[in-house]
Amino acid sequence: MSQQIGKAYYGLPWEYDKGEEVAVMFQTDRRVVEQLLPPVLSPPEGPAMGVVMAAHHRRSTFGPYVGVYLGVVALHAGRTVLHRLTGMKTSFSGAAGGREAWGMPLDVGDAGMEWSGDVLNIIARRHGNDFARLAVRLERRTEQPASWFTDMTSVVERQPWDQGEKRKLLLGTGVRPADPKDMIFWKGSSVLKLVGGDPGDDWSVLPVQEVIETRFSFGGQSALTGPHVLEEF
Repeated sequence: MSQQIGKAYYGLPWEYDKGEEVAVMFQTDRRVVEQLLPPVLSPPEGPAMGVVMAAHHRRSTFGPYVGVYLGVVALHAGRTVLHRLTGMKTSFSGAAGGREAWGMPLDVGDAGMEWSGDVLNIIARRHGNDFARLAVRLERRTEQPASWFTDMTSVVERQPWDQGEKRKLLLGTGVRPADPKDMIFWKGSSVLKLVGGDPGDDWSVLPVQEVIETRFSFGGQSALTGPHVLEEF
């Protein structure tokens, strides 16, 4: 019996048939970013940047679902990474798997993506409270753009029974990317509001000063192949 109640989600790789995906880079407060990053990461020179990503997976190891994620651009050992701050998925198994295998800061919520005329409305909501709202309009098709970062990171703490001297791990994300020949890419414009949902929640800590770039893609098949340890601290 391969499917068991209460099982862990370590059966990698995790496969995805990709639908609509949106990535928005925005300028934010550098002082806030410095406070949020673990000591092994630092913000790059220049304005601090945050990123909101939203994805509709038409099919996946965890079934179809929508996910919305928030992170900041950082440096690790001279490489540009996206450090995850928070996120929510409509799939419990997807959220649980991300937390177990990667330490991703995920929760289950009412994330949604819906077209209204020529605008794609994206929302991250839980218990009737809005945490993030994003409205996207497509402008023109493009070639595949260069990636903003070389890895995506998260922090996990060692289990209490693990006697390693350093208690935290910075993890990177193994990815098998989709073939760009199976995808379409658009440049767009957007309005982003990180409104927060609960007092002290982790969606409201980053102010949105200015939207810098909006990207849209559709299609392709990708996979997450496993986490890897970048540094102990």
